[in-house]
Amino acid sequence: MPVPYDFRRPTKLSRQHARVLEITYEGFCRQWATLLSSTLRTTVQVELDGIQQYSYDEYAASLPMPTVMAVFDPEPLVGAGVLHLDTALVLSCIERMLGGTGAPGQPERTLTDIEAVLARGLVERTLAELSSSLVTVTDLQPKLTGIDQNPQFAQAAAATDVMIVASFHLQVEQTAGTATLAMPLDPLSAALTAAELRVASPEELRIRRLMRDRLDDHLEHIPVEVSVRLKAAQLRPDEILSLIPGDVLRLPHRADEPLEVVSSDARVASAVAGSRGSRLACLIVPTPEESSR
Repeated sequence: MPVPYDFRRPTKLSRQHARVLEITYEGFCRQWATLLSSTLRTTVQVELDGIQQYSYDEYAASLPMPTVMAVFDPEPLVGAGVLHLDTALVLSCIERMLGGTGAPGQPERTLTDIEAVLARGLVERTLAELSSSLVTVTDLQPKLTGIDQNPQFAQAAAATDVMIVASFHLQVEQTAGTATLAMPLDPLSAALTAAELRVASPEELRIRRLMRDRLDDHLEHIPVEVSVRLKAAQLRPDEILSLIPGDVLRLPHRADEPLEVVSSDARVASAVAGSRGSRLACLIVPTPEESSR
């Protein structure tokens, strides 16, 4: 099934690392469901909905208000992680923990001081299960630093920091809710790469190096369109519309100045015009910057 791709937000997580995270988080779902089932004394189902890449600003803006947004320090990874839970789902869980039925239709309100303490304990046990699930990737020792109920007040990261966000669907009998787990991309990718190298055999590393070398060789022989151009002249719209065959345009390019060699609109070299046999050609020359050194 086709998946939309946003070119303004290119994916920085490799497909292999994304697959490792999917398997890891699926294991976390099973452990989290077991934890909640024993804590709430009822059947709980947790499913992974998907893994996406967002800037922290985009992620925080997508969270409802009020909400339960637990910020934690993902030691030894650098940065901060966020575990978000729907407020209605948390209130339903707290009601069950206090002996109630946890019926659906919980009010959308902020937690009281007592409810905040119970929610904190639930989050800390969840983070412990997360640590156990990520043991093959990194020796994660998450430490809860605070719980906010307004995403705008929780400055867990810089607005442009890239986060890997895993979305979960939770079903507690008749009550359904969502949760998200956001982790900083760069430290998590580095941990995945290190874990990959730890488990790879010498033969696997040799094959990877060979594949990388072959890829480099193929890239060197891919045809790339290159053109030579003069400096562009600037004209007003009315001057452009008034052009007719036979008009002469004055270009700002001096006769003794090299031409620009460009590829994909990026300047890659300088050249002077010439010919080779019956064909027009150009000779690559040092750039003006190199000549002035």
